[in-house]
Amino acid sequence: MKNKADQLERDLFRMAEREQMILPETVDKVVDDKLSQIHRSKSRGRMTWKRAVILAAALVAMCSLTVTAAVGALQRRMEAMNEREMEDYFVQIYTSRLGADNYSRPLTDTEQERMGSLRTSYEEEAVFPEKILTMISSPDEYKGKGVAFYKDTSTFFLPEETMSDEELLEVIDFVYKRDYSLQAMNQKIEEGEIPFPEQQIAKEEAAGEEETAKGKDTLQNPGQELTIPYTGDLEFQYIASGQDCIFLAGESSIHRMEIGSSDSEPFFDDFETETYVNAMYEDKKGNLYLGLYARMDDGDDNAYSGITVGGVRYKTWLWILNADREILRKVDISFLLEQEYGVQCRMITRIVVDEQGYVYVRAAFLGDVLLLILDEQGNYIRSVTSKEFNCHDLGGLGIGKDGRVYTQIQTKDRMGIASVDPEKGALDEIYMDIVPAGTIMLDIVAAGADTDFVFWGYDGIFTYNLGEDKAVNVLPAYEAPCNWEGVMHCALPDGRIVFADCSQYRNEGGKMKRVPENITFYYKSTLTD
Repeated sequence: MKNKADQLERDLFRMAEREQMILPETVDKVVDDKLSQIHRSKSRGRMTWKRAVILAAALVAMCSLTVTAAVGALQRRMEAMNEREMEDYFVQIYTSRLGADNYSRPLTDTEQERMGSLRTSYEEEAVFPEKILTMISSPDEYKGKGVAFYKDTSTFFLPEETMSDEELLEVIDFVYKRDYSLQAMNQKIEEGEIPFPEQQIAKEEAAGEEETAKGKDTLQNPGQELTIPYTGDLEFQYIASGQDCIFLAGESSIHRMEIGSSDSEPFFDDFETETYVNAMYEDKKGNLYLGLYARMDDGDDNAYSGITVGGVRYKTWLWILNADREILRKVDISFLLEQEYGVQCRMITRIVVDEQGYVYVRAAFLGDVLLLILDEQGNYIRSVTSKEFNCHDLGGLGIGKDGRVYTQIQTKDRMGIASVDPEKGALDEIYMDIVPAGTIMLDIVAAGADTDFVFWGYDGIFTYNLGEDKAVNVLPAYEAPCNWEGVMHCALPDGRIVFADCSQYRNEGGKMKRVPENITFYYKSTLTD
């Protein structure tokens, strides 16, 4: 299913281009100067709204009295807002944790067409909504009726059924009023009529930081579903959940992205050669374990074949970074397996670290070896084997609600999960036949939002509680919001599954790379209620 970019934002850009509005440099400077005066902690964002504030001032050309048809009724509607209303819109932009508007679901093709028609009627015929958009203070307040806006993450919550004209008009009206308020406030601040609202912004941010601190060790937003187009520039091939973020890995580069954000920022790129990360795990201390393969130079030891792609050889490593992004250890997995088992390791596919500091590693093509167990420093301890069960090379590996490590296991025609005993190097409690016969793999095994586990596989998303006979398919693959096969995916600590789907690729030297501007993130809740 091809991703559908939000038509509302596209139309805004087109309108700005059509009106050819040029902003004075002073507006950019004022916003830049004021932003530099505001202290923002790391947990509250990266000032990504600065670009949106400048853009909004340009986009408000649709409301400009000299260049648009929005005179008369529309003009009076905008000017009817008092200073407090305009300040609220202004502060909302500066205190949002995310860098762009988000939507709980994509607009349908029909809704996009009607949105365009209604926008014309709004501008040229003074067709306004009867009510104003509902504001909510938390995602839990939205009960699925009407449209609502959650300012902390700039999210429009939309009903599952087709939106009415009234609901579409409420969204249009909100965007117009917000953009007009930004332009008017910027102009008044620039001309010295009013001071920059630092106190209100600081108050809102302090309240947000307090909520973030309270919620750090609890579920974040397990019921919130988002559809977010990616606005960053990294051509990433892999995603992984951190303790409070999402990591994106591209060629010789790792980015970090706030949960729910549309953009990412560089996190680590201190790689000496062409490198690809294909497994990652952040423990609760902030240490980051990377399963990667790095290009081998011609002078490297030829004893280890590693991975060969297009005639180029890559060697498999486990790197350990601390919370300050410093390299603590580089573990030569190829050498380790040659010494212990006399086999070549092709790649690391899964990593997880438990609270005791045991590091569990799954590597491809190791036959009877289900998992390797290392200590925190990457020193080999033992392996996990089984005479009865095996694991798929890409089988899920994660920590359940009980804090124990669980792995996907299978036989020729059966599938399940098992806990791992790191002291014995063996599978412990076995739960077989919990998914329907014929289920194709379980790529994700993780703690659920209100269940012991959430699984993701090619047949859908499942939830499961220990002791129950069967897992429940809460999202069949045929109801997926995006392409299911080949989609990048991870499980957040709050139980949501995140997909990063790309609708366009480019070919560079025989390598297929995802085009960043055609990647969309989908957050799917796994709550069973």
